[in-house]
Amino acid sequence: MTKRFRRTLDPLGLSLLLLAAPLSGADDALSVLDANRDGVVDPFEVLDGLLVLEDDLGRPPTFEEIEDFAAEQKSELNAEMTKLLAEFDANGDGVVKTTEAEDDERDVLEAMDANDDGTVELAEAVAFDFAATELASEAEIEERIEEAFRAKDVNRNGVIDLPSEVAEQELGRYTELDLDRDGRVEKREAKIFWLADNTPVRFEVEGRTARMTGVITAALPATVLRLLHEHPAVDTIEMQIVPGSIDDHANLRAALYVFERGLTTRLTATSTIASGGTDFFLGGATRIVEPGAILGVHSWGGGPVPATEVPRDDPQHRIYLEFYEAVDVPMDFYWYTLESAPAAGMHIMTEDELARYRVRRGEPPSSQPSRPSGNVE
Repeated sequence: MTKRFRRTLDPLGLSLLLLAAPLSGADDALSVLDANRDGVVDPFEVLDGLLVLEDDLGRPPTFEEIEDFAAEQKSELNAEMTKLLAEFDANGDGVVKTTEAEDDERDVLEAMDANDDGTVELAEAVAFDFAATELASEAEIEERIEEAFRAKDVNRNGVIDLPSEVAEQELGRYTELDLDRDGRVEKREAKIFWLADNTPVRFEVEGRTARMTGVITAALPATVLRLLHEHPAVDTIEMQIVPGSIDDHANLRAALYVFERGLTTRLTATSTIASGGTDFFLGGATRIVEPGAILGVHSWGGGPVPATEVPRDDPQHRIYLEFYEAVDVPMDFYWYTLESAPAAGMHIMTEDELARYRVRRGEPPSSQPSRPSGNVE
């Protein structure tokens, strides 16, 4: 496979680092590059778009091609949002009123209505940060914790005992919350985990190590590019709590930036990663997994049919298969993840599975456990 994103910081990309342009409005073609929807085109967001275009062309693009790329992406986004708004336009009059949505969707439309006039226009939909609707507030997290403990803490002792109080099919999801690996989930652990699952990824740099915590969003490629540029001495990303991703395309792109830079990804005995977090870990040119680390995998969802029912030659699978091939992971790993657990579930990888799918890569043999751990579904 042709290596992607060969020049992580090429000369044209570096010249674009001079840019940090505020957008003139949602109609600005450059707004499509504003991955975190903060109203500013960050220079590293521009660089990410540039590298995508360079990969498509097989050479550095001209400025005219960059402009055409942004305009094309913007046109596609406008078309997508036009189609979405039409689905909410119950009476077909071309005006989307927030009152036209069902109760469970009205909150989203009201959030999209930036000027609070009771209607949602195309420009408001295009500028809206849909990822933010998937991130719970601290109050919502507290409510989720209380609900989980009401349902699972059968003996009401303030902890959820694993596995005595959790059914086998749910064990993977609750094992993620057991941060100290004592077989019990306390409320403080659940809060730490779910706060990370609702906060975009951040890196804390200490020496040559960048510690990573949070959920992966569309902003991750730019965040990684900034890390690589501002901290060139960093050679290891230590993942702490990375529960998953909201944007798989952005996640895999960022992971490839890490792989091509030759960085190490490392999991400590208390690291907990899952889903897209596991994919990002596989972007390490060297991959270290200490005994005790939790790596969760499951099928993807969101489509009209489960991923396991999508034909194997369907293009939806291609981005994942190409990624695993690029980072030296057997492509069978992808099909294994789809079958390991449904989208709403989670399977914790065993030592046998870590070895079978070459999850570790290039780490010293002495750091690997001498015996396999138990299989936890």
